[in-house]
Amino acid sequence: MQIYQGVRQLNPVLESSVVTIGNFDGVHLGHQQLIQNVTREAQYFGVPSIVYTFHPHPMKVLHPERATERLFDLRDQQEQFETMGIDVVIIEEFTKDFAKVTPQDFLENYIVKNLHPKTLVVGHDFTFGADRAGNIPFLEKFCAEKGIRLIIIPPFQQNSLVVSSTKIREALKEGQVEKANELLGRTYYLRGHVEKGFQRGRTIGVPTANIHPDIEFVPRKGVYFTQTKIGGHYHTSITNIGINPTFHEDKKSPIKIESHIFDFDAQLYGVEVEVFLCHFHRDEKKFNGIEELKAQIQDDMTQARRYFDEHKKDS
Repeated sequence: MQIYQGVRQLNPVLESSVVTIGNFDGVHLGHQQLIQNVTREAQYFGVPSIVYTFHPHPMKVLHPERATERLFDLRDQQEQFETMGIDVVIIEEFTKDFAKVTPQDFLENYIVKNLHPKTLVVGHDFTFGADRAGNIPFLEKFCAEKGIRLIIIPPFQQNSLVVSSTKIREALKEGQVEKANELLGRTYYLRGHVEKGFQRGRTIGVPTANIHPDIEFVPRKGVYFTQTKIGGHYHTSITNIGINPTFHEDKKSPIKIESHIFDFDAQLYGVEVEVFLCHFHRDEKKFNGIEELKAQIQDDMTQARRYFDEHKKDS
């Protein structure tokens, strides 16, 4: 898969392609259905499949006060596209000047001129161009005039619920991990390198991997039953996301992600790991001392092992 930082990087331009345009935050089930249409069309015509997306998210530039927090990092998005068979990803820098480009100009000078699409695939609610003046009727007229096949993907529903990045964020904020994972079509995870922490966990017999993820969005603070992926292998674990209020009074302390990996004692400093959220267990709380904290952790670990034992039987 090739990645270009803006369509102007293409040299030479593409003679033909199948294109989809959007933000694709989370690459959830709805996005996956759309991308499957892109790769299928591209295979039929024997042309490259293209995802044309934007960074930063347009809302970050146009309305920073209510900016959308991306569910995953950009690297995850690219990994998902590659797994699904996309040939080319174009990441257009979204600026205030770019936001002023009219729908006609965008289609003519960014899409048609450089990508020459045989087919354009978009979601049912797709809007584009200055003031979001470009909409589905505009696109239908433009494509008809240019002889471009247009495929509009209807809302994707999972258990009678329309899948959207907003609904996934809401579910994760509520600790509804299973619901979020169902809408994503995969397990939500946090990725980062293990850093040296205060080593409090080790002193009480529960060593933790302290992870600093490159994320915008933070799910509900608390304790989760998790799977930690290290070097391609999954390990059952229990993870706290939060500020550790027993030791930090300031509620504005930076968010920490601390995972205790069961039956694992290797050195992980500097290693990149992925922590997959399986189940929200409880909110984080402030304890009245180390002994109370240790007792709660032991209870949490017992319940986590029980959870994974039960789900092992179910699978």
